[in-house]
Parts: sequence; structure tokens; C-alpha cells
Amino acid sequence: MLIPKYDAILFDKDGTIFDSERMAFDAWMNTARAFGVLFNLDIYKTFIGVPTPECFNRARNLFGKGFPMDNFISEYRHCMSISKQQGVPIKKGFTEFFEAIKAVKIPIGVVTSSSYDAAMDSFQHTDFLPALDVLITLDDVVTPKPAPDCYLLACQKLSVSPERVLVFEDSSVGIKASLAAGCQTIAIPDLADIESELLPKCTHALTSFDDAHFVLK
Repeated sequence: MLIPKYDAILFDKDGTIFDSERMAFDAWMNTARAFGVLFNLDIYKTFIGVPTPECFNRARNLFGKGFPMDNFISEYRHCMSISKQQGVPIKKGFTEFFEAIKAVKIPIGVVTSSSYDAAMDSFQHTDFLPALDVLITLDDVVTPKPAPDCYLLACQKLSVSPERVLVFEDSSVGIKASLAAGCQTIAIPDLADIESELLPKCTHALTSFDDAHFVLK
């Protein structure tokens, strides 16, 4: 009988499972344009992997005192809601890799810095949720990524040791959280480059899930 290399496989959500960072960037750009404030890709890259409330706090400081941030947030959320209703694109090769994990019966989880409601919006047009053994969102932890709490909680709920868990992350913030938890980590970069000092600490760095099937052999 083949003994799995890992006791569980965990995924970040945005930028890892879903090609949602471009969608979010477009929403930020469109909203900033509507409110007449400067925003660009370089600014957005500093938001990747960061919980949305903290992104709003950073934007509040960036846009200046007296800026109608509450109105901005409402418009941004409206833009994202409309986009998600059309379905969030899935990253290349993920569906096939997800099915391969299910076939070998390794526990699967998602650990995201999104809220529970935002996660449900992302998954609404997929059939991934029923196959998840654990879902950890921003609502489940006091200290979000890059703190390890979210990954440690996922391991606790699955009753597995972090060193026997494989994590896929697209951002430096998420990789720091996974490594700090003691998980084996695969970097699969999206819009933002991974901090160079983190890559040697990762088990592998891949360009897409098409290249990930070796972990199941």
C-alpha cells in the first residue's frame, strides 16, 4: 500500500486557487479612478496576501485625511460582488490537481485571509467546498497571516503535525505564515514576486499546478 508523503494538503485561496488578484486589482483601480485618487499595480502588490481590512487601513493613510473611505469601501465591495457573481477564474491546473488529491484521499483544506463571507462568494460557482476537510478564514483567528495561527489552527482541526502538511501559497505574507507554522511550503507566485530570502526555505517553487503532481507520487 502506498503511504502518502503528507497527512494533509492546504491551499491559500486568492492568487493560489483563484486567479482573483487581477480581479481585485481591477476593482481597486476602477474605484480609485471613480474617486479621483492615485492607485497603481505597485501599490496593489503591497496588498497581496494582506487581509482586506488592513488593506483598507493602508489605503486610508495613502489617500489622506478627510478622504471618504467608507464610501470607497462600499464601492469597492460592490465592484467585487459584481465580478464574483460572474464566477472567479481558477488558476491553471488547479482543478486537475485537486481531483488527483481527492483520488488518493489526502485531507484537503483552505486557509485564507479572506472573511468567511468573501470565501463563500469565491467558491459559489465551484464544487470544491464539499471536498474540503477544513476551511480557515480571517474570522477564525485573532492574528492573521503572516502569523502562523491560521495554519496551526488548520493542523489542529485536522489532528495532523505541521511538518507532515504541505501548503501552497502565492504570496510572501502567506509563505511566512506557513513556514512559521512549520509546514512544508510550495511557492506558486502570482502577481507579486516572492521575497528572495523566502524561496530557499520553500520545498519547491512552481509556475502552475500542472507541475505539482509529483508531490503525490
